Amino acid sequence: MAQKWRIRITMVLGLILAIIQLYGGLWPIATQTLRAIHVALGLGMAFMIYPVVKRKEGKRDLLSSKLMFVVDFLFTAGIILCCTYFITELEALAYRGGNPSTMDVIVSCVAVLLVLESCRRSLGAAMPIIAVIFIVYAMLGNLPGFLQHRAIDVEWLSTHLFLTTEGVFGTTIGASATTVFLFVLFGAALEKTGGGEFFLQLAYSVCGRYRGGTAKVAVVGSGLMGMISGSAVANVAGVGSIAIPLMKQTGYSSDDAGAIEAVSASGGLIMPPVMGAAAFIMAENLGVPYSEIILAAALPATLYYMAILFSVDFIAGRQGLVGMPKDQLPKFRAVMKEGYLYIIPMLILIYFICIAKTSAQRAAFWGFVSIVVLYAVRKILQEKDVRGFCKMILDILIDGSRQAVSIIAACACAGIIVGVISLTGLGLTLSSALVDLAGGSLFLLLLYTAIACIILGMGLPVTACYIILAVLAAPAIVNLGVPAIAAHLFVMYYGVLSNITPPVALASYVAAGISKSKPLNVAVTSCKMSVVLFVLPFMFIYQPVLILQEVQAVTLISALVTSVVGVIAISAGSQRYLLRNASVLECLMLLVGGFCMLYPESISDVVGIVLFVAVVLIQLKKRKSARAASA
Repeated sequence: MAQKWRIRITMVLGLILAIIQLYGGLWPIATQTLRAIHVALGLGMAFMIYPVVKRKEGKRDLLSSKLMFVVDFLFTAGIILCCTYFITELEALAYRGGNPSTMDVIVSCVAVLLVLESCRRSLGAAMPIIAVIFIVYAMLGNLPGFLQHRAIDVEWLSTHLFLTTEGVFGTTIGASATTVFLFVLFGAALEKTGGGEFFLQLAYSVCGRYRGGTAKVAVVGSGLMGMISGSAVANVAGVGSIAIPLMKQTGYSSDDAGAIEAVSASGGLIMPPVMGAAAFIMAENLGVPYSEIILAAALPATLYYMAILFSVDFIAGRQGLVGMPKDQLPKFRAVMKEGYLYIIPMLILIYFICIAKTSAQRAAFWGFVSIVVLYAVRKILQEKDVRGFCKMILDILIDGSRQAVSIIAACACAGIIVGVISLTGLGLTLSSALVDLAGGSLFLLLLYTAIACIILGMGLPVTACYIILAVLAAPAIVNLGVPAIAAHLFVMYYGVLSNITPPVALASYVAAGISKSKPLNVAVTSCKMSVVLFVLPFMFIYQPVLILQEVQAVTLISALVTSVVGVIAISAGSQRYLLRNASVLECLMLLVGGFCMLYPESISDVVGIVLFVAVVLIQLKKRKSARAASA
């Protein structure tokens, strides 16, 4: 009985949240009101979806199911009441200023605790622990060195974190409430109405017949699906369950199959036009249109997937693998005829964001509406199934809200961390300390930031990892003369790569489960396959033209040519194959040449191209000799 009530309450809250968010996508709602509703309903759902105690099969919990439901219901009611208090007291709070009432303090303390608890349930303990450390830091004050600041009492701190727009209701939850949620809803609609299956079949029809075709399907399919799901782990689970067994059947090892899927799935978070939640928060932080983020991310994302595709092809060449038989592949024309309508919502997104220059929020709204209209045409006009259409729309709204719960919890908890940083001035002092630690060296600063991203990413989702380091580390990089958008993309890229970096590599571990391989083996193989990807963020820092900053035609063409050839060279060197199996010396020449081409200097480019061409000529000569000998 308790479980039925959980489901009912979750459905009602999710439906209300989705309807309010869609309304806000077309008709503006007051900023503070929308953010408070977003937090109230989103975290209320979190308490219903994730019980206070997780029950284990075959064991009885200390708490009965009914008692757990009562506790979770009280938590749900508590966060809704706290957010309602914030909305109703908005005007009075402005008058009270720095003199909070007793009720203000009580509500704020309860709300902060509920935010931490909701985040713990939906994302694990890592992020709430970090938030608590920041809270303790704010209250202590008397610390050595650059960490010293004035101690902050509970009244001031709690009300700052909850009853202002610099804490829980800050820019991070603002991005979630205005943009991220609608894109999650858009992705849920596209996937549930069959768009996900269409894109996967499209990848099979285009790539399946080539050498290593099943792996290339995984790469392309994961890139397309990643734009929809916004989650590397969900992407691995969705595409990998189909692609990984097929890769193994066509000759790829369990480690290679799992690694290919993990690396490909992670890239979906940086692939325009629909990137992960961190990209929308980045636009909010930088105060730029989302279209600028898309344009900046386009070339690096293309190079990312190009590196994976070449690695996959070289693995197939080294192992003598072939494509799938044509009779087992869907026909391109048949796939397009069946599902070409699913391309329309993507085109609508691109039109509204890049051509009409509307907000990303409005673009997502019209993208969602286009899916509903197209589905209505099929279900109502063609199949005369009105009931099926209505049921599907309800499922989409509720499921979209469920998918957004963990993002809302992460953004609310991140707001606590950002609020402490703004209140204590830690961001400025830490940025100065990082620059001093690096001795003014941009390379060392980037290296420290990359390591911090990977370490934080082990316990945090990409969005949370980006939010924290965008405040702490990105300003230090900008202080050394790097364009702000390049610094923020750098942080986000390494947050994404933490999905495949051991010892904690969530995407690799999920892929290992599907491929029936050892998790650490898949994570290590993923890193070997991703040599280029770890260098890529450094490339666009030193060559801003790759993210379309400081663009000049000659510089852009030169950077693209050397980057593409460099990616091919490093992929070939790391996989020990170019036109044929490569010797140790050839691999070394390819790696050195590739890295030389990725470094933005004319001399290094020339050296890199010479080394690459030399290896090509050597391999052509060897191949010719081998053919003559066999003849």
